[in-house]
Amino acid sequence: MSTDLRICIINEFFWPDNTGGTGTVLSELVQALREQFPQIQIDVITSRNRYRSASEGDSALLPAQETWNGVRIQRVNCAVATGKKAVARLIANTQFMAGALLALMRRHRQKPYNMVLVGTAPPTLAVAAKLFRAVTGVPYLYVVYDLDPDRAIVMHVLSAKSPFAYVLRILQKQWLHSAGCVVVLGRCMREYLTRTYALPAHKIAVIPPGSDPNEIVPSVRENSDFRRKHGLSDNFVVCYSGNFGRYHNFDTMLDAAKDLQIELPQVRFVLVGGGAQNNHIRDRVANEKIDNVLVLPFVAREEYPDLLAAANVSLVTLEPGMEGLCVPSKFYSILASGRPVIASMSSVSEVARVLEEENCGIRVDTTDSSGLQNAIRRLVEDPKLGVRMGQNARMALERRFSTACVADAYWDAIQQVIFNSSAKTEGDPVEERDKTPVAS
Repeated sequence: MSTDLRICIINEFFWPDNTGGTGTVLSELVQALREQFPQIQIDVITSRNRYRSASEGDSALLPAQETWNGVRIQRVNCAVATGKKAVARLIANTQFMAGALLALMRRHRQKPYNMVLVGTAPPTLAVAAKLFRAVTGVPYLYVVYDLDPDRAIVMHVLSAKSPFAYVLRILQKQWLHSAGCVVVLGRCMREYLTRTYALPAHKIAVIPPGSDPNEIVPSVRENSDFRRKHGLSDNFVVCYSGNFGRYHNFDTMLDAAKDLQIELPQVRFVLVGGGAQNNHIRDRVANEKIDNVLVLPFVAREEYPDLLAAANVSLVTLEPGMEGLCVPSKFYSILASGRPVIASMSSVSEVARVLEEENCGIRVDTTDSSGLQNAIRRLVEDPKLGVRMGQNARMALERRFSTACVADAYWDAIQQVIFNSSAKTEGDPVEERDKTPVAS
């Protein structure tokens, strides 16, 4: 295989968008790949919109072209998809997909690519990669961050019996099987794809989002500016940070807070973020006088490590049925911060498996408010337990989930896709690798 490889990454959001989601995850991955594997030349095709500012009505557009750390970025004009109804989102997503495909074809004619990497933002983006493969023969690596339409069906956004869901499932199966390799974020997702879409296990690489151990480091809780700023210096802080999205259960969290506010007055629940359930959370806190809950907007990226350091324990949530369809990326940032985790989710989820393997937190069922209360009591009554779990979390991040580990696993997956494609082109028999690249 040539030591000079050219790949193109397509995703709706990318650097300098650092407000979370796939844009942030992919930006960190590209940076790590460039540092560890300089023989890879990486181009990125993305939109001119910012993820969170776009959803909040900010119309400021990013430059159409830019170079960042040796990565050529081309941004296409398209409508904002976030915050719209289903039909409007579909139109906006199709617009971006079409624009990205045209940009990809132009760039490929100038200098051919060895591989294309596409994710699931937007969900139909694999259409562009599949069409490009049909025309040029260039293979694609398909990164499944969130699996649709399955996710929409589980959350009752889409009926499983609707013709639209039926067609999307057929298309999703084609996208998965046409990929040179499919990357998923957890073992639960691999099991779901093999069971539901009959995708062979050897085509699936389990590679978690990971986190940069140099960007987020454990620090002394009492030194946190966030704790001082919000009057939390004497409190046991239970922190949730991220989207207040429809795929997360906040009522269990609020029920636990309500029941604990008299028994454990030193405990404060701090919810930092925004999204679809923002008004619901604030209304419950105000109407039910849940005084031990503090709801705050997102913090700037540079303040995020300090926010994580302010916590005694951090929460990660996932609705029942969502295991196998997504993995909360914030979990790995919490590991990096050296804090224990309480995971409100199924025992088969990837996060729950890591907690058990590494003894770095406590899992409770998603709707089990009493279980959540008991987990918090354990950590309040036994501070040394939280310290041990936090230390285990950091060691697990450094050993298994650092950005360097993630980049190594992606390098294996990239080589697998290009090698198998080259072998097929040359007419040689392709031997499937015995070991799929797995970062976890």
